[in-house]
Amino acid sequence: MKDHAFKDFDFSTPSLVLKCVEDSHIGLGPARSLGRLGAPVYGIGGSPNIPSTSSRYFKKTFIQELKSTTSEEEIVDFIITVAKKIGKAVPLLTVDTFACIFARYNQTLREFFLMPEMDPDMVPRLSNKWEMQLLAEKYDVPTARAIAPKTKSEVEEFSKTARFPLLVKASEWTDIETRPTDRMVIVHSPEELIKQCIGYQREEWPNVMLQEYIGGQGTQDWIFNGYFDEHSNCLIAFSGKKVRQAPVRTGYASLGECSKNEVVESISKKFLHKIGYKGPVDIDFRFDPRDGLYKILDVNGRIGASFRLFVGENGLDVVRAMYLDRTGQGVPSDKQIDGRKWIVEDRDFRSSYTYFRENSLSIREWLKSLFGVQEAAWFACDDPKPFLIQFFHIFVKKVKIMIGMGYRILS
Repeated sequence: MKDHAFKDFDFSTPSLVLKCVEDSHIGLGPARSLGRLGAPVYGIGGSPNIPSTSSRYFKKTFIQELKSTTSEEEIVDFIITVAKKIGKAVPLLTVDTFACIFARYNQTLREFFLMPEMDPDMVPRLSNKWEMQLLAEKYDVPTARAIAPKTKSEVEEFSKTARFPLLVKASEWTDIETRPTDRMVIVHSPEELIKQCIGYQREEWPNVMLQEYIGGQGTQDWIFNGYFDEHSNCLIAFSGKKVRQAPVRTGYASLGECSKNEVVESISKKFLHKIGYKGPVDIDFRFDPRDGLYKILDVNGRIGASFRLFVGENGLDVVRAMYLDRTGQGVPSDKQIDGRKWIVEDRDFRSSYTYFRENSLSIREWLKSLFGVQEAAWFACDDPKPFLIQFFHIFVKKVKIMIGMGYRILS
């Protein structure tokens, strides 16, 4: 990491992480990235006991407990209250809910944050899996075949021509009232599909999306990370592979590796420029060996959970690029480091265990995969506290589970 490359830039402007999540590293990376350069970093969290907020790089964390009854207007009012206390800041959006709120209330929040004028509907459309699917199809971006059924008969009709396995998932996960019980389920037959849908206990599923699952020999999972300025020009672009995922096969990278992919980067840049996207972005692709196409799966209009996988030779990442651009300092060029690896320690251990049980990963392969890891999501020599607290929480949870199991056996 070559932080000295930024010695001539000004990092006095505050930034605000929205938000820090319980049992997740998602807010920790942005805090460390800018905090190491001397920028004052603040955070918003849902409780005072979040491991990531214990980082030495958080100047202060503001607590807002979000309930199902909390309105967007209440959230915006709280954000503005925080902004008035810390000064005009660069927003570091890490979850879909806040990314959508900043898009929808763009005109109001621009008075308090350094952010570009945005289409209020674009980020919400990208975070909605079905709306993103329609956008991709409109601009000829390869995707897996999908439908958003409204009735049981539509599900049955799609199952007759679809290639199994299929993914059953919520098109809009932030809508608690209408989303499926499980975020994403893989089904392998028409009978299993119908059974899964019936399990939702409703005749109509306005928030359910069915999509062909791309799997099998030769399948590869790829990530694109980039930052787009106020003119929707890409100022920095990275690409890499998911070595392992959490959850297995359907989640973010628990172990990732930088690897230049011109096709993935070209598709991403052209697509986001056409739709007028502005800001940081994290996109998931899957290579389909059946037709040789890289197909877009998800577009996250925010900082990605795996963004610290991608750090250039001079230390530039998506968060630093955004900070420099939004503070009007210009973004220096940088080049990604192919072969660089990044790991989420606890999640990758769980995923590896699942692969072991499936006989798809040996001890030797696991050890070999860890060579080249240059950064971890939790552990850092200059900031050990979040790692220690997170793994203490994990230990306590395991002890409670064991005590509970023992109590049930004895009773």
